[in-house]
Amino acid sequence: MFRSLSLLLFAAFVALAASAGTKRALIVGVGDYAQLPDLQKTTGDATGYADVFSNDLGFEVTRLIDPTTVGFLEALDGFLQSIEPGDEVAFIYSGHGWSDGADNFLAFSDAPLESSEFALRHQTISLSTGVLAEIRARKPAVLFAIIDACRDNPFDTGTRSVTRGMVRQEIVPGTLVVYAAGARQRALDRLGPDDDSPYSVFTRSMLPLLKKANVPLQFSVDEVRDEVSALAQTIEHDQRPAIYSDISAGFCFARECQQKMVADQETVDWIYISSDGYTQLDVCEKYRRHLEKYPEGRFAAVAKRNLANPPCAETRLRLKQAAWYADLQGHSDDIYGLDYSPSGRFLASASADNTARLWVVGMGPNTFGQSTVFEGHTEPVMSVRFSPDEEYIVTASKDDTARIWRATGGEAVRVLRGHTGDVNYADFSPDGDRVATASSDGTVIVWDVSTGDKLFTIAGHEQAVRSVRYNPEGSRLVTASNDGRVRVWDAGTGAEVRTLESLEVPATYAEFSPAGDRVIVASADHRAHIWREDGDPLVLTGQNGPLYNATFSHDGEMVATSADDRVAWLWDAENGAQLAQIQDLGAFGADWVAFSPDGKMLAVAMKGADLQLWQLTFEDAPVP
Repeated sequence: MFRSLSLLLFAAFVALAASAGTKRALIVGVGDYAQLPDLQKTTGDATGYADVFSNDLGFEVTRLIDPTTVGFLEALDGFLQSIEPGDEVAFIYSGHGWSDGADNFLAFSDAPLESSEFALRHQTISLSTGVLAEIRARKPAVLFAIIDACRDNPFDTGTRSVTRGMVRQEIVPGTLVVYAAGARQRALDRLGPDDDSPYSVFTRSMLPLLKKANVPLQFSVDEVRDEVSALAQTIEHDQRPAIYSDISAGFCFARECQQKMVADQETVDWIYISSDGYTQLDVCEKYRRHLEKYPEGRFAAVAKRNLANPPCAETRLRLKQAAWYADLQGHSDDIYGLDYSPSGRFLASASADNTARLWVVGMGPNTFGQSTVFEGHTEPVMSVRFSPDEEYIVTASKDDTARIWRATGGEAVRVLRGHTGDVNYADFSPDGDRVATASSDGTVIVWDVSTGDKLFTIAGHEQAVRSVRYNPEGSRLVTASNDGRVRVWDAGTGAEVRTLESLEVPATYAEFSPAGDRVIVASADHRAHIWREDGDPLVLTGQNGPLYNATFSHDGEMVATSADDRVAWLWDAENGAQLAQIQDLGAFGADWVAFSPDGKMLAVAMKGADLQLWQLTFEDAPVP
């Protein structure tokens, strides 16, 4: 459905030669992979670009479909030998790609599915040094490149997939670089299952404007950015191409450009400062200065909106310090779920070692860190939750069951059987009379706690349901699913109330705020969304890996997120300001986070059975 992490790099490198020579284009589309997942739109994209460059722009086109790595290198070698100084050169690539954090690599049809990062660097082709630098060394007058290579990381990285997008490259003078999607966004392949266009969303917007050779390229790109953003919004998806620009606003591919298209000064200034490559000022200061110069300008509303959202939102909560407090040791494998008891005296943890534990964390130094082990599950335990009266806990496991235990220990008092797949989450109702369970079989089951009987089943998700949570009143349930949808249900009948969010990647977790007026959603696209009843969500961006959970503090003022990027983050729940990062350099990600009821402690489950407590200290009360 989408090209996640889909970097569509669109670059025009303009040399100083006064006259252009032959126009040459190497266009590559890779969709039929031997080991990696096949791609739907790549061949269509390559064919569309080949037609435009050949028929509308007058290029000599060499087109490659599904080449192997060696096949590509041989074709590239021949292409490089044909380039003469002063030629106008285009390189187009559509297929899988990946990044090691410092460089971008292109994956051809024989790329391996499983390999170490070191080996992958030698089994795929560096975009910057292996392709673009080689072309530039031939001194073309123009190098124009479109690289559509940033989808979900196709390479196997373990039991929980890591998605790493292509990194952005330095801007070269006389260069225009456009990404099909902004940072942490996904570039859509299509707008839904009924979208039969042969092109990706970006390509279908770009091709018609490329045909207009006499239109300044800066205007074409700016128009494409707006069009792609609008198309993505039709399915409630955020995709806004990011522009890196250092070319003249009047540059075009024709010998004569439409001078009437040259921008007014405000537009020129806006294009310049909104480029992601503009680094003279921080991102917020450049919007402030634009507003000072053009308070009623055509881009004033956009500047104001950017200033009102992260990372420019004013810091309300003045977090003085987030300091390590203690380690809780006892589990022997990754910890997948955490929950503080309502009183804050206990912390429960669920682990891949097939056990849950209850830790004493708020009853004095003599008992701190003591734990009770809950054994009985035969597969990893995915979640754990306290009952409202702290008398019981409920666990969910990959052994297809949920179990209710007395908090004092012992064997399970109820074993809830009925799902036909992993049970990923279980939650008590606020009155403690019911338990709702979410399963990989795509359903939610509501159970009677006193008898263990199944009350009703909720079906509606198309893939695994990752979480289910009650609202504070117990009248609603919210579910998050691998089908990308977050849905709200009537907790008494199981009837669907609304679909809150529809993503192109898994929604990994969702919960209500303590007041019940908001829902926070964690997503595999590296972001969290805070939804109110009306209006657009507040988007929390900045983490560098798929999110596992996102949770409100008990007063609703803060949010914490966990992700597969070694870091847990703290946020202002009202304006999205980033407050702090919780990081253990020896760990490989944060599997789960949970606030203590008083908001003074954050429990963080780091990968590798490492359960940590971090103490939060604030300077003063929140700024209104």
